[in-house]
Amino acid sequence: CLDGGDVLRGCACRGASAGFAHADCLAEMAARDEWMTIERLGLLSRWQFCATCHVQFTGALQAEMARRRSRHYRDGTDTSVEARRSLGAVANFVRHGHELDVADRLGEEAVRGLDRDHPEVLVAEINKAASTSNPDAALEILTRLGPRMAECTVRDIRVIYADVMACVLAILGRLDEALCYAAEAVEIATAHYGPESEVTLRNMRQHAMLIIRVGRLDEGSAKLARLLATETRVLGADHRQTRATKVVHCSVQSARMLSQHARSTPQ
Repeated sequence: CLDGGDVLRGCACRGASAGFAHADCLAEMAARDEWMTIERLGLLSRWQFCATCHVQFTGALQAEMARRRSRHYRDGTDTSVEARRSLGAVANFVRHGHELDVADRLGEEAVRGLDRDHPEVLVAEINKAASTSNPDAALEILTRLGPRMAECTVRDIRVIYADVMACVLAILGRLDEALCYAAEAVEIATAHYGPESEVTLRNMRQHAMLIIRVGRLDEGSAKLARLLATETRVLGADHRQTRATKVVHCSVQSARMLSQHARSTPQ
């Protein structure tokens, strides 16, 4: 139903609902039966993924589901592991809203008592690095994590680490190193989530953009064109990720045309 309550949009569904959903209904389903097994994607949480299109929630719906997940596990009789995860999820949304002190406190509470090499501790430190406005400080955090990440067998965390490391190195202008980490993120995400998952496609865009930044314009443009076609088919033309890739691809095409024009113009 779409009457009353918090009706939000945050997935790739089409048709009559146009991707809008009742947050109350989604939370009720997740509380009743959180996990769903999806071919090629594996085990997905209804708190984080749409049960129809299997795309991870975004925007206001993602934040609202994280808040409700936190209340569900902290107020109920469920395991402390899930309570910690829900706290960590809420901390991430607060962090993206630039309330860094609050986010740090929530993040610390989420991992209190865990071993320093516990996957959730690693994720908390990666998130802290990703949210800092100082790229040198972020790189220092990530570099300290390096030896522990080398021993980490949780592939989705390795994807996050490689993705954030690529972003930070790119900001610092260390493009060749950034490109290596971006390629690693794509490789791990493809093996873990599948070649057409939203996570994999997002990492493919970063990889293509870095290829362009190191001067391989034609190669990067071709990758973006293939990516845009895949995202349009899988996520839909109106999905924010598809739109972002389209903007980048159009910009690159314009740059290529200007470059070709400059080369063909007599000096």
